[in-house]
Amino acid sequence: MKHVCRLLTFVFTMLFILNCGSGSPAPKAKDVPQGRAETKVVEGASAAGYNGSQMRKKIDKVLDQNDERNKEIEKGAAAAASK
Repeated sequence: MKHVCRLLTFVFTMLFILNCGSGSPAPKAKDVPQGRAETKVVEGASAAGYNGSQMRKKIDKVLDQNDERNKEIEKGAAAAASK
């Protein structure tokens, strides 16, 4: 009976050890969506219960649209100045 208990203990211990190593790997840093450096602080809103990454994406989108609009205005001003 002692040998059976020791054998079962050994088998369960080995199964436990082998299962600890399996699982999905941790996400790599490049999998994390990159955004503008100036909106990185917005992700801290997650601590207050908001979805910081979603807020950051929306703010990045608005800032990108603003940059595009500014480029169009600069092109128009350069074209008007060259006339």
